[in-house]
Amino acid sequence: MNKSRLFKTFATLVLIFVFAYIFLKNNQATQTTQVSAFVDETKYEVYSGRQAYEYYRSILNESEKVLYDELKESYLQFRSTFSTTLDEIKSKELKNAFSAVILDHPEIFWIDSYSSIGDIFTGTINTNMVIRLRYTFTKEEALKIKEEIEPKYKEIIREAEKYRSDEKKVKYVHDKLIEISTYTGYTYSQKDKFQSFVSIFETGDTVCAGYSYGFKFIMDNLGIPSISVENIDSTDSSQSHIWNKVLLNGKWYNLDITWDAQLSNDNEVSYKYYLLDNNEFYKVHQKPNIIINE
Repeated sequence: MNKSRLFKTFATLVLIFVFAYIFLKNNQATQTTQVSAFVDETKYEVYSGRQAYEYYRSILNESEKVLYDELKESYLQFRSTFSTTLDEIKSKELKNAFSAVILDHPEIFWIDSYSSIGDIFTGTINTNMVIRLRYTFTKEEALKIKEEIEPKYKEIIREAEKYRSDEKKVKYVHDKLIEISTYTGYTYSQKDKFQSFVSIFETGDTVCAGYSYGFKFIMDNLGIPSISVENIDSTDSSQSHIWNKVLLNGKWYNLDITWDAQLSNDNEVSYKYYLLDNNEFYKVHQKPNIIINE
């Protein structure tokens, strides 16, 4: 090897080392990146997340619950990164916690994704590195969206609260979401709004995610336990579906507002997929990975 090639090789190795050092330094976890909940609720500029019924958190393991809380607070606070307080975590645990936050907290409609440094062979996450968070909307954009949709969902909550029983509140919200909406397709550029509750409260043009997350958000505000239930098709994402369960008089019931909306018309609201037990509901719906007992 001549001197010129040797020098180029050496220079390349130095550059690789420098870039690697900068990358690791930028991703190094520090005490300041660890996250905790705001004591003062008014510091949350969009939503605080404190009204949400956290069913999916309840079924996580202890490490996943820590990650769940850290992810939730980081996204509520629009942090770009955070470092976990855990000494060791698995990639699957972080994925489970992330999915649980999305299902439990439809009000955090600006969540996009995350990235972390891990070992592909052991499936562990390097807890000395920060976890980076990505967003579909900036804080300013999220505030603007909230201001736009807030009058519509607050009116629904206000009207539902006039009913004395939870059963009548649930029926009112089911009917109202169908009344204000139209099931429709969307373009890729509209994905972020359609895959959240924004679409149903903004324009009324929506898909199953809008119905399900919109219903859960209203139930959270009414203090009625409800969850979104999803069936993800691993081979064709367009065939994935999401609906709801609601707890009434100590019993869980299924309802699919999307399918009822498609069967409804101006003269009559469909209740074909409304408050069904598991035996009836799963005759026509594919069972998700998590089945809640009645």
